[in-house]
Amino acid sequence: MKKIILPLLVIAIGVGLGKFLIATGPEAEKQPQETRPTVVEAQALALQDYRVNVSASGIVKAQTQTNLVAEVSGKVLEISPNFQDGGYFDKGAPLLKLDADNYANAITIAAGDLAQKQLALEEQQAQAQLAQRDWNLLDSSKNRPQSDLAARRPHIAAAQAAIAAAEAKLQQEKLNLSRTRITAPYSGRVQEKRVEVGQYVTPGTVLGVIYATDAVEVHLPLSLAQYDLLGMPEAFRDKAADPAAMPAVEFRPSNGNRSDVWQGQVVRSSAALDEKSRQISVIAQIDQPFIAREGVSAPLRIGQYLNANIAGKLFNNVYILPSAAVRQGKEILLLRDGKVAVQPINVVWNAEKEVVFQTDTDLKGQRVITTPLPLATEGQAVQVAGEKKPQAKPADPPQESKP
Repeated sequence: MKKIILPLLVIAIGVGLGKFLIATGPEAEKQPQETRPTVVEAQALALQDYRVNVSASGIVKAQTQTNLVAEVSGKVLEISPNFQDGGYFDKGAPLLKLDADNYANAITIAAGDLAQKQLALEEQQAQAQLAQRDWNLLDSSKNRPQSDLAARRPHIAAAQAAIAAAEAKLQQEKLNLSRTRITAPYSGRVQEKRVEVGQYVTPGTVLGVIYATDAVEVHLPLSLAQYDLLGMPEAFRDKAADPAAMPAVEFRPSNGNRSDVWQGQVVRSSAALDEKSRQISVIAQIDQPFIAREGVSAPLRIGQYLNANIAGKLFNNVYILPSAAVRQGKEILLLRDGKVAVQPINVVWNAEKEVVFQTDTDLKGQRVITTPLPLATEGQAVQVAGEKKPQAKPADPPQESKP
């Protein structure tokens, strides 16, 4: 029994003693918890001019494209080495040659026919001269010579008409002969060749597809909001648009060597909106895109997809900030005496990585917080990274009261 009671008594005495010491011991001094300000990045605001760049994309199209068509029949005898898919050629260069023997023979026949017609006219004119001489020698009361002279006039007119037809026939045969040599109508490039040597062609046969290399076009579909940002001059029936006022365009390939750059210019806009997308297309032109130049590794190709940056309107006296520095698209956080000041703004352009805005208040030189603080409130303490925390002003000493 004593073995059980004695340990319990010791435990009870220890618990009581511990409670006594806790109750009568000195209290620990409480230290006030210090709130640390949020560390942020900040930058000074400055008025700037900003030109909007409208992004778009489109497909390269030939400005001038032609189906090269045979105008006469014949067998293909020769094809120029330049008349191959992707080949370049100059204006007036021979591209194909057809068999011309039939047309050379036709010229000989037409020339002979013309000579016969001319001889027939000379005979009719000689007979008319004889009739005229006889009429002058005989008495004017005798009508037979006069009748002979009058009878010759329709024959002469018919012979003259026959000569005109023979001359036209000869010119046509010469023209047909010239058409057996197909030459380039302009300097360009072969998109597609559709004939081979030995093939017989007829009028209307497509020999190939070519396009001019002096310029290409890119159709760039835009939303109406994007189109308004270009500030393009409009063309009317009685008033042409000023070419100098058209926006410039910078093109880059969507794949491949994206460091390649081509400079172009918008030349006109489409006449109608797309019924489904409600977009309007602007047509940009790139001059001499097939000439080798520094900064371009490959020539453009018809059907190639390009990304475009179109120079739009110029905004004067605006502020520019990273997109992360603008909250909800309508306000920024200014830094004033180490605290947050919420400032409403008017956004005029929202780009992918930056926001352009204006305010009714002059903010020039003030600092704006660029660190995203979605929950920051007016007056919240902040500290700029790398700067010392501003020291609190010492309290003024109490003044002694005078008796």
